[in-house]
Amino acid sequence: MVASPRMMPHKASVGVMALAGILFFQVSGGPFGTEGLVRDGGAIYSVIGLLILPFLWSFPVGLMTAELGTAFPKDGGYVLWVEAAFGREWAFQTGIWAWTSGIFDTALYPVLFASFVQSTLWPGSVPADFSPALRGLVMLGFSALMTLVNLLGLEMVGIANQVFGACVIAPVGILVAVCLPRIKPSNWLRPSPKFNPIGWVNIAMWNLSGWDAASTIGDEVVDPSSTIPRALGWATVLVTAPYILTILAAAGVDADFGTYHNGRFNSVAEAQGGQWLGGLFALGSAASAMGMYLSDSTTTSYLISGMSEGGLLPPFLARRFPPLFDTPVIPILAVFACVTVLLHMPFTAILQCENFLYSLQLLIEIAALIKLRYSHPDLPRPFKIPLGTKPLIAVMMMPAGLCILQLVTSEHQTILLSGVIVAIGGVLGVINSRIRDPHKYTEVQ
Repeated sequence: MVASPRMMPHKASVGVMALAGILFFQVSGGPFGTEGLVRDGGAIYSVIGLLILPFLWSFPVGLMTAELGTAFPKDGGYVLWVEAAFGREWAFQTGIWAWTSGIFDTALYPVLFASFVQSTLWPGSVPADFSPALRGLVMLGFSALMTLVNLLGLEMVGIANQVFGACVIAPVGILVAVCLPRIKPSNWLRPSPKFNPIGWVNIAMWNLSGWDAASTIGDEVVDPSSTIPRALGWATVLVTAPYILTILAAAGVDADFGTYHNGRFNSVAEAQGGQWLGGLFALGSAASAMGMYLSDSTTTSYLISGMSEGGLLPPFLARRFPPLFDTPVIPILAVFACVTVLLHMPFTAILQCENFLYSLQLLIEIAALIKLRYSHPDLPRPFKIPLGTKPLIAVMMMPAGLCILQLVTSEHQTILLSGVIVAIGGVLGVINSRIRDPHKYTEVQ
Protein backbone atom coordinates (compact mmCIF):
# COMPACT_ATOMS: atom_id res chain seq x y z
CA MET A 1 0.00 0.00 0.00
CA VAL A 2 1.60 3.22 -1.18
CA ALA A 3 0.88 6.56 0.43
CA SER A 4 -0.13 9.21 -2.03
CA PRO A 5 -0.81 12.92 -1.66
CA ARG A 6 -3.58 12.74 -4.27
CA MET A 7 -1.39 11.85 -7.27
CA MET A 8 -4.12 9.69 -8.82
CA PRO A 9 -7.57 10.80 -10.05
CA HIS A 10 -10.02 11.20 -7.20
CA LYS A 11 -13.71 10.37 -7.53
CA ALA A 12 -16.12 12.83 -5.92
CA SER A 13 -18.79 11.01 -3.91
CA VAL A 14 -20.86 13.63 -2.05
CA GLY A 15 -24.25 14.42 -3.58
CA VAL A 16 -27.01 16.84 -2.61
CA MET A 17 -28.58 14.94 0.30
CA ALA A 18 -25.24 13.70 1.64
CA LEU A 19 -23.94 17.28 1.71
CA ALA A 20 -27.22 18.50 3.21
CA GLY A 21 -26.81 15.89 5.96
CA ILE A 22 -23.25 17.00 6.67
CA LEU A 23 -24.40 20.64 6.77
CA PHE A 24 -27.37 19.81 9.00
CA PHE A 25 -25.06 18.42 11.64
CA GLN A 26 -22.37 21.03 11.03
CA VAL A 27 -24.86 23.83 11.71
CA SER A 28 -27.51 22.31 13.95
CA GLY A 29 -27.88 18.65 14.80
CA GLY A 30 -31.48 19.10 15.88
CA PRO A 31 -33.16 20.99 18.73
CA PHE A 32 -31.10 19.40 21.50
CA GLY A 33 -29.24 22.13 23.36
CA THR A 34 -31.54 24.97 22.26
CA GLU A 35 -33.51 25.02 25.52
CA GLY A 36 -31.46 28.04 26.55
CA LEU A 37 -33.18 30.05 23.81
CA VAL A 38 -36.50 29.63 25.62
CA ARG A 39 -34.92 30.39 28.99
CA ASP A 40 -33.23 33.57 27.74
CA GLY A 41 -35.95 34.86 25.42
CA GLY A 42 -39.24 33.11 26.07
CA ALA A 43 -41.12 31.08 23.47
CA ILE A 44 -42.64 33.70 21.19
CA TYR A 45 -39.49 35.83 20.98
CA SER A 46 -37.42 32.71 20.30
CA VAL A 47 -39.68 31.66 17.43
CA ILE A 48 -39.74 35.18 15.97
CA GLY A 49 -35.97 35.40 16.36
CA LEU A 50 -35.44 32.04 14.67
CA LEU A 51 -37.58 33.21 11.76
CA ILE A 52 -35.69 36.50 11.42
CA LEU A 53 -32.10 35.51 12.29
CA PRO A 54 -31.63 33.25 9.24
CA PHE A 55 -32.20 36.32 7.03
CA LEU A 56 -29.61 38.31 9.02
CA TRP A 57 -27.10 35.50 9.52
CA SER A 58 -27.72 32.13 7.87
CA PHE A 59 -28.86 33.17 4.39
CA PRO A 60 -26.08 35.74 3.80
CA VAL A 61 -23.42 33.24 4.92
CA GLY A 62 -25.04 30.48 2.88
CA LEU A 63 -25.17 32.66 -0.24
CA MET A 64 -21.52 33.63 0.27
CA THR A 65 -20.65 29.93 0.50
CA ALA A 66 -22.60 29.16 -2.67
CA GLU A 67 -20.88 31.94 -4.64
CA LEU A 68 -17.29 31.36 -3.55
CA GLY A 69 -17.61 27.63 -2.89
CA THR A 70 -18.58 27.07 -6.53
CA ALA A 71 -15.91 29.51 -7.76
CA PHE A 72 -13.23 27.59 -5.78
CA PRO A 73 -14.52 23.98 -5.66
CA LYS A 74 -11.50 22.51 -3.88
CA ASP A 75 -10.75 21.09 -0.43
CA GLY A 76 -9.70 23.97 1.77
CA GLY A 77 -12.72 26.12 0.99
CA TYR A 78 -12.66 29.57 2.50
CA VAL A 79 -8.87 29.49 2.84
CA LEU A 80 -8.76 29.66 -0.97
CA TRP A 81 -11.08 32.68 -0.98
CA VAL A 82 -8.94 34.54 1.53
CA GLU A 83 -5.70 33.69 -0.31
CA ALA A 84 -7.13 34.96 -3.59
CA ALA A 85 -8.29 38.17 -1.92
CA PHE A 86 -5.55 38.96 0.60
CA GLY A 87 -2.58 36.65 0.00
CA ARG A 88 -0.94 33.62 1.56
CA GLU A 89 -0.26 35.12 4.98
CA TRP A 90 -3.90 35.89 5.71
CA ALA A 91 -4.93 32.55 4.21
CA PHE A 92 -2.65 30.77 6.65
CA GLN A 93 -4.04 32.73 9.62
CA THR A 94 -7.61 32.02 8.53
CA GLY A 95 -6.78 28.33 8.32
CA ILE A 96 -5.31 28.37 11.85
CA TRP A 97 -8.37 30.14 13.28
CA ALA A 98 -10.76 27.83 11.45
CA TRP A 99 -8.87 24.67 12.41
CA THR A 100 -8.66 25.67 16.07
CA SER A 101 -12.32 26.69 16.11
CA GLY A 102 -13.21 23.34 14.54
CA ILE A 103 -11.20 21.46 17.15
CA PHE A 104 -12.97 23.29 19.98
CA ASP A 105 -16.35 22.65 18.37
CA THR A 106 -15.62 18.96 17.81
CA ALA A 107 -14.53 18.58 21.44
CA LEU A 108 -18.01 19.62 22.63
CA TYR A 109 -19.73 16.48 21.39
CA PRO A 110 -17.95 13.71 23.32
CA VAL A 111 -18.83 15.73 26.44
CA LEU A 112 -22.49 15.94 25.39
CA PHE A 113 -22.55 12.22 24.55
CA ALA A 114 -21.10 11.30 27.96
CA SER A 115 -23.74 13.46 29.65
CA PHE A 116 -26.41 11.62 27.65
CA VAL A 117 -25.04 8.23 28.74
CA GLN A 118 -24.92 9.35 32.37
CA SER A 119 -28.44 10.80 32.43
CA THR A 120 -29.89 7.78 30.60
CA LEU A 121 -28.16 4.88 32.32
CA TRP A 122 -27.52 6.50 35.70
CA PRO A 123 -30.28 9.10 36.23
CA GLY A 124 -29.61 11.09 39.37
CA SER A 125 -26.26 9.36 39.69
CA VAL A 126 -23.65 10.06 42.31
CA PRO A 127 -19.95 10.23 41.37
CA ALA A 128 -19.40 6.57 42.29
CA ASP A 129 -21.93 5.53 39.64
CA PHE A 130 -20.22 7.47 36.85
CA SER A 131 -16.64 8.04 37.85
CA PRO A 132 -14.31 10.42 35.98
CA ALA A 133 -12.45 7.37 34.64
CA LEU A 134 -15.64 5.82 33.24
CA ARG A 135 -16.75 9.16 31.83
CA GLY A 136 -13.36 9.59 30.16
CA LEU A 137 -13.57 6.08 28.71
CA VAL A 138 -17.02 6.78 27.24
CA MET A 139 -15.79 10.03 25.65
CA LEU A 140 -12.65 8.38 24.27
CA GLY A 141 -14.56 5.41 22.85
CA PHE A 142 -17.10 7.73 21.24
CA SER A 143 -14.35 9.82 19.60
CA ALA A 144 -12.50 6.72 18.39
CA LEU A 145 -15.63 5.21 16.80
CA MET A 146 -16.54 8.44 14.99
CA THR A 147 -12.93 8.81 13.82
CA LEU A 148 -13.08 5.34 12.28
CA VAL A 149 -16.22 6.29 10.34
CA ASN A 150 -14.45 9.44 9.13
CA LEU A 151 -11.46 7.40 7.97
CA LEU A 152 -13.75 5.23 5.83
CA GLY A 153 -14.57 8.21 3.61
CA LEU A 154 -17.08 10.97 2.99
CA GLU A 155 -19.55 8.63 1.32
CA MET A 156 -19.74 6.68 4.59
CA VAL A 157 -19.96 9.93 6.57
CA GLY A 158 -22.86 11.08 4.38
CA ILE A 159 -24.73 7.78 4.83
CA ALA A 160 -24.17 7.82 8.60
CA ASN A 161 -25.38 11.39 8.87
CA GLN A 162 -28.55 10.63 6.94
CA VAL A 163 -29.29 7.80 9.40
CA PHE A 164 -28.46 10.02 12.38
CA GLY A 165 -30.62 12.77 10.87
CA ALA A 166 -33.64 10.46 10.74
CA CYS A 167 -33.03 9.54 14.40
CA VAL A 168 -32.94 13.25 15.27
CA ILE A 169 -35.95 14.46 13.27
CA ALA A 170 -38.36 11.56 13.97
CA PRO A 171 -38.70 12.32 17.72
CA VAL A 172 -39.47 15.96 16.91
CA GLY A 173 -42.38 14.96 14.67
CA ILE A 174 -43.74 12.56 17.29
CA LEU A 175 -43.41 15.15 20.08
CA VAL A 176 -45.34 17.71 18.03
CA ALA A 177 -48.09 15.14 17.32
CA VAL A 178 -48.34 14.13 21.00
CA CYS A 179 -48.36 17.70 22.31
CA LEU A 180 -50.66 19.20 19.66
CA PRO A 181 -54.00 18.41 21.39
CA ARG A 182 -52.65 19.71 24.72
CA ILE A 183 -50.96 22.92 23.60
CA LYS A 184 -52.05 26.16 25.24
CA PRO A 185 -51.17 28.96 22.81
CA SER A 186 -51.28 31.46 25.68
CA ASN A 187 -48.13 29.79 27.03
CA TRP A 188 -46.19 31.05 24.02
CA LEU A 189 -46.82 34.66 25.05
CA ARG A 190 -45.51 34.31 28.60
CA PRO A 191 -42.26 36.16 29.34
CA SER A 192 -39.22 34.36 30.67
CA PRO A 193 -38.20 35.25 34.24
CA LYS A 194 -34.55 34.99 33.13
CA PHE A 195 -34.71 37.26 30.08
CA ASN A 196 -31.17 37.66 28.68
CA PRO A 197 -30.98 39.01 25.11
CA ILE A 198 -27.17 38.80 24.84
CA GLY A 199 -27.24 35.19 26.02
CA TRP A 200 -30.02 34.46 23.53
CA VAL A 201 -28.01 35.89 20.62
CA ASN A 202 -24.92 33.86 21.60
CA ILE A 203 -26.88 30.60 21.76
CA ALA A 204 -28.76 31.34 18.53
CA MET A 205 -25.57 32.20 16.63
CA TRP A 206 -23.91 28.98 17.78
CA ASN A 207 -26.95 26.97 16.68
CA LEU A 208 -27.02 28.67 13.25
CA SER A 209 -23.27 28.75 12.48
CA GLY A 210 -21.21 26.63 10.12
CA TRP A 211 -22.78 27.14 6.68
CA ASP A 212 -19.39 27.93 5.16
CA ALA A 213 -18.17 24.44 6.05
CA ALA A 214 -19.61 23.12 2.77
CA SER A 215 -16.71 24.78 0.98
CA THR A 216 -13.97 22.81 2.76
CA ILE A 217 -14.84 19.56 0.95
CA GLY A 218 -15.28 21.02 -2.54
CA ASP A 219 -13.11 18.33 -4.15
CA GLU A 220 -15.39 15.61 -2.75
CA VAL A 221 -18.66 17.14 -4.04
CA VAL A 222 -20.30 15.92 -7.25
CA ASP A 223 -20.99 18.89 -9.59
CA PRO A 224 -20.33 21.60 -6.95
CA SER A 225 -21.97 24.41 -8.95
CA SER A 226 -25.33 22.63 -8.68
CA THR A 227 -24.93 20.53 -5.55
CA ILE A 228 -23.74 23.20 -3.08
CA PRO A 229 -26.64 25.68 -3.58
CA ARG A 230 -29.24 22.89 -3.52
CA ALA A 231 -27.74 21.30 -0.41
CA LEU A 232 -27.70 24.68 1.33
CA GLY A 233 -31.41 25.07 0.56
CA TRP A 234 -32.33 21.65 1.94
CA ALA A 235 -30.14 22.14 5.00
CA THR A 236 -31.81 25.49 5.79
CA VAL A 237 -35.21 23.78 6.05
CA LEU A 238 -33.80 20.83 8.02
CA VAL A 239 -32.10 23.18 10.49
CA THR A 240 -34.84 25.75 11.11
CA ALA A 241 -38.01 23.62 11.19
CA PRO A 242 -37.04 21.30 14.10
CA TYR A 243 -35.97 24.30 16.21
CA ILE A 244 -39.28 26.12 15.81
CA LEU A 245 -41.57 23.07 16.01
CA THR A 246 -39.89 21.73 19.15
CA ILE A 247 -40.04 25.10 20.93
CA LEU A 248 -43.72 25.57 20.04
CA ALA A 249 -44.63 22.04 21.16
CA ALA A 250 -42.64 22.06 24.41
CA ALA A 251 -43.53 25.62 25.45
CA GLY A 252 -47.18 24.98 24.62
CA VAL A 253 -47.39 22.35 27.37
CA ASP A 254 -44.66 23.56 29.76
CA ALA A 255 -44.41 27.30 30.37
CA ASP A 256 -41.88 27.15 33.22
CA PHE A 257 -39.30 28.86 31.00
CA GLY A 258 -36.89 29.66 33.83
CA THR A 259 -36.10 25.94 34.17
CA TYR A 260 -35.30 25.38 30.49
CA HIS A 261 -31.75 24.02 30.49
CA ASN A 262 -30.09 21.35 28.34
CA GLY A 263 -32.18 18.18 28.55
CA ARG A 264 -35.49 19.94 29.23
CA PHE A 265 -36.98 18.82 25.92
CA ASN A 266 -36.25 15.21 26.90
CA SER A 267 -38.13 15.76 30.17
CA VAL A 268 -41.09 17.30 28.35
CA ALA A 269 -41.14 14.38 25.91
CA GLU A 270 -41.22 11.85 28.75
CA ALA A 271 -43.87 13.80 30.67
CA GLN A 272 -46.14 14.05 27.62
CA GLY A 273 -45.54 10.73 25.90
CA GLY A 274 -44.19 8.41 28.55
CA GLN A 275 -40.84 6.71 28.94
CA TRP A 276 -40.83 5.46 25.36
CA LEU A 277 -40.89 9.01 23.95
CA GLY A 278 -38.35 10.17 26.52
CA GLY A 279 -36.15 7.28 25.43
CA LEU A 280 -36.64 8.19 21.78
CA PHE A 281 -35.57 11.77 22.51
CA ALA A 282 -32.55 10.42 24.40
CA LEU A 283 -31.66 8.34 21.32
CA GLY A 284 -32.03 11.48 19.23
CA SER A 285 -29.64 13.30 21.57
CA ALA A 286 -27.03 10.58 21.09
CA ALA A 287 -27.49 10.57 17.30
CA SER A 288 -27.17 14.36 17.30
CA ALA A 289 -23.84 14.23 19.14
CA MET A 290 -22.57 11.56 16.74
CA GLY A 291 -23.58 13.45 13.63
CA MET A 292 -22.15 16.75 14.85
CA TYR A 293 -18.83 15.14 15.78
CA LEU A 294 -18.63 13.51 12.35
CA SER A 295 -19.42 16.70 10.46
CA ASP A 296 -17.09 18.92 12.48
CA SER A 297 -14.18 16.49 12.41
CA THR A 298 -14.68 15.92 8.67
CA THR A 299 -14.67 19.58 7.63
CA THR A 300 -11.79 20.38 9.99
CA SER A 301 -9.69 17.51 8.62
CA TYR A 302 -10.31 18.32 4.96
CA LEU A 303 -9.46 21.96 5.63
CA ILE A 304 -5.94 20.92 6.66
CA SER A 305 -5.70 18.53 3.71
CA GLY A 306 -6.64 21.32 1.31
CA MET A 307 -4.10 23.72 2.82
CA SER A 308 -1.44 21.03 2.49
CA GLU A 309 -2.29 20.30 -1.15
CA GLY A 310 -1.88 23.98 -1.91
CA GLY A 311 1.50 24.43 -0.26
CA LEU A 312 0.45 26.27 2.90
CA LEU A 313 1.32 23.23 5.02
CA PRO A 314 3.74 20.30 4.56
CA PRO A 315 2.71 17.91 1.76
CA PHE A 316 2.60 14.82 3.98
CA LEU A 317 -0.57 16.17 5.63
CA ALA A 318 -2.48 15.60 2.37
CA ARG A 319 -1.42 11.98 1.92
CA ARG A 320 -4.07 9.36 1.38
CA PHE A 321 -3.67 5.60 1.64
CA PRO A 322 -5.87 3.95 -1.01
CA PRO A 323 -7.50 1.55 -1.38
CA LEU A 324 -8.08 1.15 2.37
CA PHE A 325 -8.33 4.82 3.33
CA ASP A 326 -8.84 7.28 0.46
CA THR A 327 -9.06 10.00 3.08
CA PRO A 328 -6.62 12.50 4.65
CA VAL A 329 -5.59 10.10 7.41
CA ILE A 330 -3.07 12.30 9.22
CA PRO A 331 -5.38 15.34 9.66
CA ILE A 332 -8.21 13.05 10.79
CA LEU A 333 -5.99 11.43 13.42
CA ALA A 334 -4.66 14.86 14.44
CA VAL A 335 -8.22 16.03 15.12
CA PHE A 336 -8.81 12.92 17.23
CA ALA A 337 -5.62 13.54 19.22
CA CYS A 338 -6.39 17.22 19.86
CA VAL A 339 -9.98 16.48 20.87
CA THR A 340 -8.71 13.86 23.32
CA VAL A 341 -6.55 16.51 25.00
CA LEU A 342 -9.54 18.87 25.35
CA LEU A 343 -12.03 16.33 26.72
CA HIS A 344 -11.74 17.51 30.31
CA MET A 345 -11.82 21.24 29.54
CA PRO A 346 -15.02 22.93 30.86
CA PHE A 347 -17.85 22.84 28.32
CA THR A 348 -18.61 26.57 28.57
CA ALA A 349 -14.97 27.55 28.03
CA ILE A 350 -14.77 25.36 24.91
CA LEU A 351 -17.97 26.88 23.51
CA GLN A 352 -16.90 30.49 24.10
CA CYS A 353 -13.49 30.02 22.46
CA GLU A 354 -15.12 28.31 19.48
CA ASN A 355 -17.54 31.21 19.01
CA PHE A 356 -14.78 33.84 19.30
CA LEU A 357 -12.47 32.22 16.75
CA TYR A 358 -15.32 31.46 14.35
CA SER A 359 -16.37 35.12 14.44
CA LEU A 360 -12.84 36.19 13.46
CA GLN A 361 -12.82 33.63 10.66
CA LEU A 362 -16.20 34.70 9.30
CA LEU A 363 -15.28 38.39 9.31
CA ILE A 364 -12.30 37.79 7.02
CA GLU A 365 -14.41 35.52 4.77
CA ILE A 366 -16.95 38.33 4.34
CA ALA A 367 -14.12 40.76 3.58
CA ALA A 368 -12.79 38.31 0.95
CA LEU A 369 -16.21 38.05 -0.72
CA ILE A 370 -16.41 41.83 -1.08
CA LYS A 371 -12.76 42.25 -2.09
CA LEU A 372 -13.06 39.65 -4.86
CA ARG A 373 -16.12 41.42 -6.28
CA TYR A 374 -13.89 44.49 -6.80
CA SER A 375 -10.52 42.90 -7.62
CA HIS A 376 -11.75 39.96 -9.75
CA PRO A 377 -15.12 40.91 -11.23
CA ASP A 378 -14.62 38.45 -14.12
CA LEU A 379 -13.84 35.46 -11.89
CA PRO A 380 -16.06 32.57 -13.11
CA ARG A 381 -18.83 32.18 -10.55
CA PRO A 382 -21.20 29.29 -11.47
CA PHE A 383 -23.49 30.66 -8.76
CA LYS A 384 -23.48 34.40 -8.12
CA ILE A 385 -25.47 36.27 -5.50
CA PRO A 386 -27.95 38.34 -7.57
CA LEU A 387 -26.89 41.66 -6.07
CA GLY A 388 -24.54 44.42 -7.13
CA THR A 389 -21.47 45.00 -5.01
CA LYS A 390 -22.88 47.86 -2.92
CA PRO A 391 -26.17 46.09 -2.04
CA LEU A 392 -24.09 42.98 -1.30
CA ILE A 393 -21.98 44.96 1.18
CA ALA A 394 -25.16 46.14 2.92
CA VAL A 395 -26.46 42.57 3.22
CA MET A 396 -23.15 41.20 4.51
CA MET A 397 -22.93 43.91 7.17
CA MET A 398 -25.66 42.04 9.06
CA PRO A 399 -23.64 38.86 9.79
CA ALA A 400 -20.51 40.99 10.21
CA GLY A 401 -22.28 43.05 12.88
CA LEU A 402 -23.34 39.91 14.74
CA CYS A 403 -19.74 38.66 14.64
CA ILE A 404 -18.53 41.94 16.14
CA LEU A 405 -21.24 41.70 18.83
CA GLN A 406 -19.99 38.20 19.66
CA LEU A 407 -16.40 39.45 19.97
CA VAL A 408 -17.09 42.52 22.14
CA THR A 409 -19.39 40.65 24.54
CA SER A 410 -16.95 37.77 25.15
CA GLU A 411 -15.67 37.16 28.66
CA HIS A 412 -12.16 38.33 29.54
CA GLN A 413 -10.78 34.79 29.87
CA THR A 414 -12.17 33.91 26.43
CA ILE A 415 -10.51 36.97 24.90
CA LEU A 416 -7.24 36.09 26.64
CA LEU A 417 -7.17 32.43 25.54
CA SER A 418 -8.29 33.26 22.00
CA GLY A 419 -5.70 36.05 21.87
CA VAL A 420 -2.99 33.56 22.78
CA ILE A 421 -4.16 31.27 19.96
CA VAL A 422 -4.14 34.17 17.47
CA ALA A 423 -0.64 35.18 18.61
CA ILE A 424 0.65 31.61 18.23
CA GLY A 425 -0.90 31.54 14.76
CA GLY A 426 0.98 34.73 13.90
CA VAL A 427 4.31 33.22 14.99
CA LEU A 428 3.60 30.01 13.07
CA GLY A 429 2.71 32.10 10.03
CA VAL A 430 6.10 33.82 10.08
CA ILE A 431 7.89 30.48 10.42
CA ASN A 432 5.73 28.89 7.72
CA SER A 433 6.40 31.72 5.25
CA ARG A 434 10.14 31.09 5.62
CA ILE A 435 10.07 27.34 5.00
CA ARG A 436 7.17 26.75 2.58
CA ASP A 437 7.38 26.98 -1.20
CA PRO A 438 6.49 30.47 -2.42
CA HIS A 439 3.93 29.40 -5.03
CA LYS A 440 0.38 30.63 -4.72
CA TYR A 441 -2.19 28.51 -2.91
CA THR A 442 -4.67 29.29 -5.65
CA GLU A 443 -4.24 31.35 -8.79
CA VAL A 444 -7.15 33.48 -9.94
CA GLN A 445 -7.02 33.94 -13.68
